[in-house]
Amino acid sequence: MSINNEFNRFIRENLALSLKDISSRVKSREWLIDRVIQKIKEKIDSPQLYKENGQEYITFGSYFKGTKVSDVDEFDIMLIIDSNGGVFKQGGVQIGEGIGIIDPNPKYFDKYKKDNDPESVSPRKIMNWLKGIIDEVLEPYDCEPGEKDGQAVTAHIKSKDIYIDFVPGSIFRKVGSNEIFYTIPKGDADGGWIITNPRIDKEIVNETGSKYEQFKNSIRLFKYIFKESYNVKISSYAVESAHIDFERKYYFYDNYKYDFINILNHFITLVQNKKIPDMRDSSINLISNINYDACLQKLNRIKERFLDLDEESTTLATDVDAFLRNK
Repeated sequence: MSINNEFNRFIRENLALSLKDISSRVKSREWLIDRVIQKIKEKIDSPQLYKENGQEYITFGSYFKGTKVSDVDEFDIMLIIDSNGGVFKQGGVQIGEGIGIIDPNPKYFDKYKKDNDPESVSPRKIMNWLKGIIDEVLEPYDCEPGEKDGQAVTAHIKSKDIYIDFVPGSIFRKVGSNEIFYTIPKGDADGGWIITNPRIDKEIVNETGSKYEQFKNSIRLFKYIFKESYNVKISSYAVESAHIDFERKYYFYDNYKYDFINILNHFITLVQNKKIPDMRDSSINLISNINYDACLQKLNRIKERFLDLDEESTTLATDVDAFLRNK
């Protein structure tokens, strides 16, 4: 027995995705997406979608990066909103020009502008529009009304017990180049927008993961123990970004005996420094709003328990299970 083998066994037995569930739930996802797109097309005085590379939406999140843990119970979808006629500014400087074909573009009608800034589109009003669309689609079916947070409207298909997060993403071309980016609601009280590009996130994780056998499973394992076992308040995306940051700086052995403790130590250092950098933009801090002391206490507890594992022990298998489940 070895720590590496026992960790791999735990992942196979507990974090494997059911192909049957995947097929059924993907069909349900596609069914709902199609109906949301059709409902948007029916609303002539409302924002419309832009078809980029033949598709009006982008799939993103853990499932599409191959870092999903256990059940395929949630999907992330960014709807691409036609942004023809618009500009995106940062610090008063235009950095993006809207892409699209709709003219005039309902997205820029007064009813979607900020009350205190008639030059800017309101994320809150765009979110309310999207929630209205999704609620109309869900009403005749065995689904709950959409739940809205600052960045997404979540649809719950009860018959399949899956959740789909719909994020409104406006599409822009960077001034002076052909680079495409998207803006999504920041989810803050000020009603701001943030720049993102989920395609690049997916490419970074997939390209890095392709170099190793166990890199993506390491991401999945840390997501599992943080969320399910030790209640470490580090987001799924931050776990991915911390792994990418580690791989860019240090050696990944493809052996959990070494990689787990090395990556865990990296998490500890990042939290001590109060910053996990975004994999796309290192100036963005993904843990700016956590309780650092509480997080460090839990990370150090995980470290203590890992270091207690003994490869010579006849109970290594049960010890690994107890450690990873926090029993």
